[in-house]
Amino acid sequence: MKKVNTIILLLMLSFSLVSFSCTNINKPKDIPVTTVSNLKQYVGDYMYEEMGIIINIYTKEKENDTKLYFNSLFEGESELIASGEHKFAFRAEEEIKVEFKKVENGVFNEFTLIQPDETFKAIRMEIDDLNTIDKKLTERDFSGVILIAQNDSIIFNKAYGRKNSQDNGLNDVNTVFDICSITKQFTGAGILKLSMQNKLATTDKLSKYFDAVPNDKKNITIHQLLTHSSGLTAGIGGDYDTITEEEFLRQVFSSELISPVGTAFNYSNMGYSLLALIIEKASGMDYETFLNEEIFKPSKMYHTGYVIPDWKNNEIANGYVDSTEAKKPNEENWSDNGPYLNLKGNGGILTRASDLLLWSQAIRDRTILDEATTSKYLHPHFEYNGGRAHYGYGWGIVNKDLEDEIVRHAGGSDLFSSDLWMYPKKEITIIILSNKSDLRVFSIAKRISNFLLAE
Repeated sequence: MKKVNTIILLLMLSFSLVSFSCTNINKPKDIPVTTVSNLKQYVGDYMYEEMGIIINIYTKEKENDTKLYFNSLFEGESELIASGEHKFAFRAEEEIKVEFKKVENGVFNEFTLIQPDETFKAIRMEIDDLNTIDKKLTERDFSGVILIAQNDSIIFNKAYGRKNSQDNGLNDVNTVFDICSITKQFTGAGILKLSMQNKLATTDKLSKYFDAVPNDKKNITIHQLLTHSSGLTAGIGGDYDTITEEEFLRQVFSSELISPVGTAFNYSNMGYSLLALIIEKASGMDYETFLNEEIFKPSKMYHTGYVIPDWKNNEIANGYVDSTEAKKPNEENWSDNGPYLNLKGNGGILTRASDLLLWSQAIRDRTILDEATTSKYLHPHFEYNGGRAHYGYGWGIVNKDLEDEIVRHAGGSDLFSSDLWMYPKKEITIIILSNKSDLRVFSIAKRISNFLLAE
C-alpha cells in the first residue's frame, strides 16, 4: 500500500472541517465587545469529539486580550469578529460563524461552528483522570501503546488493540511502531552531534555539500533546512517510491521554491532528507549507521532504527486502515539500507515507547549533546502558527519560557500515528504510538497533560 509522506501534526493533514478559505473579500462588520472580561468567557480548549479535534479559543496578552482567535491543530489562527450576542464570524471569511452556548459559572461550555456545507458542535474539554482516559481509549478502540513518565517514574504504560491478525497478535508495551515524522528529531540531533565534532556548522550552505545547486537554492543553510524555513516544498513523491540519490537531487533542485529562503515556515520532508544526505557526507557513514553509533547506542535504544536492529518476527506492528491489515513498514519497498530518500531522514524510524522514554532521558541528561548544544537543539528558532508555536531543530516548542513549556513532535501516515510531548521543567514525558491513522490520537497527550498539570 502506498502511503502519504509523513508530516508534523500541525501541518500534516488537510481536513475539511477546519480548512477555511481566505478568498472572500467581504469582511464582517465589527461589533465591539465592551470589555476584556467578556472575551474571557469564551477562552479555552474545546473538543470536536467525533473526530478528536482540539480547537483553541484565546486572546493575546500582547494585544491586551482585546481580540479573540480560533485555532485548531491543523490550521493557522483566524481572528473572530463579534457579529451578535455570543456570535462571531471569521474576519477572513464571513460565511464561517461561531456561536457560543451553554454558559455556566461565567464561561461558555460549547460552541457551534457553522459553515456553508456543514455544522458541528465542540464542547469545552473536561479534565479526566487517567482511569477515565483509559476507559475512553478502550471504548473508542484505540490501538497502540501509551507511556507516561514523571520524575523518572513510569506512572502509566499500557497497550491496546492488535498489532496483527495472528493468534498472539495483541499489542504489548514492547510493540515496535513506525513513528513517522518524530524521526526528524533524530536527524536534528545527528546534525548537532556533527557540529559538536566540528564536522559541519548549521550556517553551512547546500552548495558546500552538493554540486550544481541552482542559484535559488545554493544559499539555503542547514539551519533553514532544520527549521523548515528553506522555502522547499513538502516532498516530491511517495514514501516508498524507488529513487536514486542522483534523481532525488535532480528533482529537489529543479523544484520551485514556495517562499523566499529564510522568510516563512513551510514544512518540508525533503529538506530533512537533504539533511540525512549531509549527515552521510560529513560523517562518512550511512545515515542509520551514524544514528545507531552516535545516538541510539549511547542512549541504550536498542530497539530503534530502520534495518540495523535484529527485529523479531512478531515485534513490529502492522498498520491498519479501518479493520484491514496492511504490511509492516519494513515489508514495504525499502532498499537494503532502509527507506529511499523520499522517506529517509524525515520519517519511517521504527521504535517502541520505552526507547522513546530513554531518548527523552538522554536529552535531559545531556547524554548525546552537551548543554550548549542541547539548548540550541531545543531553542525556539522559528515562529509559526500565528506566533503560538516555534520550531527548533526537529521539535515544535509551545509556551516558550514558561513553566509549562512543551517540547513536542507528532507524526502520521495513512497507517500510523505518533505523538511525543516533553515538559522539560516538570520532567513529564508523554508518548503515544498507534498503528492506525486516527485524528483522535493527537488529542490524547493534551488530555493527559491537562490532568497532570492540574494535580
